[in-house]
Amino acid sequence: MKKSMNRFVCGLTAAVMMGTLTACSSGQGETKPAAPAGSESAGNSESAAQQGEAQAEMKATVIWRAFDDQFQSGFRIIMQNEAEKLGGITLDMQDAANDVSTANSKLEVALSKKTDVVAICAPDRESIENMMKKCDADGVPAVFFNMEPMEDTMNRYENIWYVGAQAKQSGEMCAQALINYWNDNKDIADKNGDGKLSLVILQGEIGQQDVTLRTDAYKETLEKNGIEYEILACDTANWDQAQALDKMNAWITAYGIDGIEGVLCNNDSMAMGAVQACINNGYNSGDAEKFVPIVGIDANIDALEAMKAGSLLGTVLNDRKSQSDAIINVIKAVHAGTEITEDVVGVNCTVDGKYVWVPYVIVDESNLSATLEDMLAVAQSE
Repeated sequence: MKKSMNRFVCGLTAAVMMGTLTACSSGQGETKPAAPAGSESAGNSESAAQQGEAQAEMKATVIWRAFDDQFQSGFRIIMQNEAEKLGGITLDMQDAANDVSTANSKLEVALSKKTDVVAICAPDRESIENMMKKCDADGVPAVFFNMEPMEDTMNRYENIWYVGAQAKQSGEMCAQALINYWNDNKDIADKNGDGKLSLVILQGEIGQQDVTLRTDAYKETLEKNGIEYEILACDTANWDQAQALDKMNAWITAYGIDGIEGVLCNNDSMAMGAVQACINNGYNSGDAEKFVPIVGIDANIDALEAMKAGSLLGTVLNDRKSQSDAIINVIKAVHAGTEITEDVVGVNCTVDGKYVWVPYVIVDESNLSATLEDMLAVAQSE
């Protein structure tokens, strides 16, 4: 297993490098005794002095889909930390609690307080148009992230930008991880010896663009690599670990654990639910012949630790630090009327009109420990 996993890592790294070459997927500045429910503040007033310029800090409101979402929680902390490091900006963090009406209410309050710019991770794509109308009416630029607006919305308004990672890229990397394992370990990976990869797919919330793009990318990547495969089951677990555990248990009952030769998950929380189901059935605990390869997306702490333990095959890093820097720098640029270029964004990215794409990063043996260390540091600051 060790030798095979090394081959898997090398193959996956090469595939990602090729994919990368081809691709070229908030407070009001005043300290208060207690923040209102659903809000957080982060800022640094020393930026102007550090840059040798006397300038007032700009104020931006950041509306998050949900504070209690594991991925977004870490993302929020990272963005707060990066705002303090970069300086020149005060962020007012607001919680939409995964509710469209709450998100709109938070936005209306921010606009009434004359925020300079808003950054929004909307609860769903359909709500973005209405939010953008509100911003446009008040002449306030909007930077959306982690939930891509519809293309016609992006085209309809001038002061709108999107910062994020291309969901398709994450799906490609996720599938490539499974493909490399399958090719390198055919003697134990093809459990029924039929030469066909039998897999299941755990999806996020149906209707979300990332879900569709990641799932479609799985299939396209398998086909592009000439893998004969069969999807035994594909169902939503709504990004949730407990729901994924229940789904995986049901599939193990229906197909037998040896009948499932791979699991592709739209995020790490669901991947960990699948891992737990396998562990409960005596698999994914160190025996190479009793291993169901499971791959997730996000590089959450529990997933990284599971990789170290050998119970999770792989994950893909949705680079929240680089995205945070990109969002903050885009906010500053649009407020100043500066052209958005890759140099202005300040991180490894591709600027395509109103889109700023920050690439995903594969997690392998070369960066697993460092990535885990970074994520643990974020968790300790929460």
